[in-house]
Amino acid sequence: MQEELLQFMHLARQQGVRISPAESMDALQAAQAVGLDSPSLLRESMAMTLAKTVEEEAICKACFDQFFLQQNNDNQTQNSSPSEIENQASISDQQQLAEALVSDEKTQEVLNQSDFIKALLNQDQAELEAQMAEALGTLPLKQLSFFTQKGLFTRRLLDALGEAPIRQTLADLAEDNPARQALKDVQRAMQAQAKQAIERAFELNAAGQHDQLMAELLRKTKLSAVERRQADRLQGLIQKLARKLTQKHRKRPKQTRRGQLHMIKTLRRGIVNDGVMFDTFWRRTEKRKPQIMAVCDVSGSVSAYAKFLLMLLYYLQDVLPRTRSFAFAHDLGEITALFQQHPVEKAIEIANWRYGGATDYGSSLDKFWDIAGQDITKQTTIIVLGDARNNYGDHRFERLLEISERCRRIIWLNPEGKHQWGSGDSEMLRYQRVCHIAHECNTLGQLETIVDELMTLTR
Repeated sequence: MQEELLQFMHLARQQGVRISPAESMDALQAAQAVGLDSPSLLRESMAMTLAKTVEEEAICKACFDQFFLQQNNDNQTQNSSPSEIENQASISDQQQLAEALVSDEKTQEVLNQSDFIKALLNQDQAELEAQMAEALGTLPLKQLSFFTQKGLFTRRLLDALGEAPIRQTLADLAEDNPARQALKDVQRAMQAQAKQAIERAFELNAAGQHDQLMAELLRKTKLSAVERRQADRLQGLIQKLARKLTQKHRKRPKQTRRGQLHMIKTLRRGIVNDGVMFDTFWRRTEKRKPQIMAVCDVSGSVSAYAKFLLMLLYYLQDVLPRTRSFAFAHDLGEITALFQQHPVEKAIEIANWRYGGATDYGSSLDKFWDIAGQDITKQTTIIVLGDARNNYGDHRFERLLEISERCRRIIWLNPEGKHQWGSGDSEMLRYQRVCHIAHECNTLGQLETIVDELMTLTR
């Protein structure tokens, strides 16, 4: 049972539960304390011992159900496809099948060679599980990482179970031989058992690896190319990324430092006490908090990138400095209040509807100056996300220059490759002259790197 518990914890790790070696030992001790008589009690014990968040608790319980509770025959039957159930039902008359198999010397020889077929005909579930476990033990299941490998591993499992003699015997038997149909029924039942075993092995051994692979692919995929069906998975990745950055950049408590003694105030207050300094005053330096202003192009060509940047900044609001968000295309407006009034997805949808259209960087820069110019200080970091394609309109470079002279830094994130900057109606090379940092940014991985750098700079 200890080995199975360790395999269960390996599955939970693959699904995202953080489990240390010490916690693994605690879980084994908890299992020993509560025993194995009550699955529900063991399930709760594992969740309480291993999970550190509500999300991890849910994952832990789901993994427990997947690993332990799906092993009973009722659940396997419910999860079987109609064809598999039909194949299992085809050997319901064991006596008739056995008589047909022993009617021919070749099929009788196959029957005598295979303990698995004997257990299948006798419906000896314990022996079937033992034979299946032994055959699975010969396979490198840790290499089962892709769903496309299921067919290959099913074939290898069938070979380990001894299906090769069945195939050879079927090729030698005449079509009208009664033993041939009986042997084919046995073969179909064996194939159904093997397929079911590999399906479960894939769920237990590869599901977490598959999720990790998909996550890594999404991190490298252009955000504009992410399919709609992957949107929920990508949003989950952004939330996970936000938690990671939050944990990294959360401010640690510091001991209070009083600063230098303010002698003038202290001496003045001591006059009433004949110069005795009962009351002391300390100089305190007021540190102005940094501020971030995110200005995002929500026109059709780059709206997907703006969506995910705004989403990430929203999830980081607990650790980021004061953040104000602006959206623009044909017009510019502040959308900070939208995130306070609506869920993040709805707020971004409203911003796209209000300010989307053909891009006009010149008028948008002027409008940004009118709305927020007075609030820009040397503590302000401005993030501009856009492709700088101005439809050959007035670029208003002097306005961006004025903004750069007033703020601490301008960071420009451009979804286009650098080889495209300055081509056609792109004003990127012009705008880049006054940007402190200009990055190509079109994947989640690049966005993570840039936001991590930004949080380090603004701490």
